[in-house]
Amino acid sequence: MRILVATGEWFPDSKSGFARVVTDTSRLLASRGHEVTVLAPRLEQATIDQHDGLDVRRILARRWPKTLTDVVEVARHTAALRSMRFDVVVAHSPPTAVGVTAAQLAPPLVVVYHASGLRELRFLRSRLPVGRERMVTYLREPPLALLARIAAHSATRTLVLSEFAQSIFLAEHPKEGHRVRRVSGGVDVNWFSPGDGISAARARLGLRDKASLLLTARRFVPRMGLDELLHAVAELRASLDIRLALVGGGMLDAKLRRLCADLGLSKDVLFLGTVPDAELRDWYRAADLFVLPTVADEGFGMVTAEALASGTPVVGTPVGATPELLTPLDSRLVAEGADPAALAAAIRGALALATSEFGRRCRQYACARLGWDKVIPAWEQALSEAVNDSP
Repeated sequence: MRILVATGEWFPDSKSGFARVVTDTSRLLASRGHEVTVLAPRLEQATIDQHDGLDVRRILARRWPKTLTDVVEVARHTAALRSMRFDVVVAHSPPTAVGVTAAQLAPPLVVVYHASGLRELRFLRSRLPVGRERMVTYLREPPLALLARIAAHSATRTLVLSEFAQSIFLAEHPKEGHRVRRVSGGVDVNWFSPGDGISAARARLGLRDKASLLLTARRFVPRMGLDELLHAVAELRASLDIRLALVGGGMLDAKLRRLCADLGLSKDVLFLGTVPDAELRDWYRAADLFVLPTVADEGFGMVTAEALASGTPVVGTPVGATPELLTPLDSRLVAEGADPAALAAAIRGALALATSEFGRRCRQYACARLGWDKVIPAWEQALSEAVNDSP
């Protein structure tokens, strides 16, 4: 197949799970013999990189408001590629999907529904104080809702990454249920692996104490539950020798640092910021436990797959798709709630499980169920189905 991919994020320009899914699926489809062209945001200068069937064009200019400018940019650059005669177009967000639709290409459109932008926006608003930032969320909602409706209606197929994501999509777009196909996110199990073990990883990272190490990698936004995690760590510190490493950043950075100080955790919590991919891999290997404290709308959880592939157990809240990923491995990895007390109890129990043998089970589970080699055939089949069923 000749496949056009339109996306607002590309790895490693963006470090998000969204970007990893876009980049990994594009590269894997190219490796399976398809001709894949990608329209992605430009960096300082527009670049085109062509290698082994993958043509990555970082040419989309992104200006505020990105929700609307992405539509215009994708439409303009997609129309310019009309002569390439693609078999199918894959759009990874409502703005890119609407941009493709506006270009009026003939091939079927497949939209990947990573998460509900509307739900995330409304949850963010519920956690913001009255003021400018909260007012902006009201202004953003109508165009976001319109773009989501157009994308859902225009798609020949909509791909969802979990049962949870499918349920949210059907709640928002009940008339489009017949177009939905469930695939899955995945992980590169060759890159994310136990490697030379926890001790070697800790030595490379300069970790020399014997405390149990908890790790999380999240955007610092309200729905990620990082404040609840800090309260849980404060509760556990009374009886356990533990440290917490936080990878990421965002709007709550200053607030979380203040909370650490207020809870007396300044010496026990490491704020690592955004780290290079090789260093992130070592943090996964070095951790005794990865914690996913999400309080709302976890559409899949790429970090869960990455940690498990690294041989590191994961504790998560019973939110979104997290139980789908963790319950088949061990139901004790899913906390009873998303509050600090429930999270602390689950972490305590999981630390008792975190033996080398259990780490091997985590790795085997990730390789068997979440490795991209196991997952990508379903993506390929869904795209082929869209091509074959298109009039």
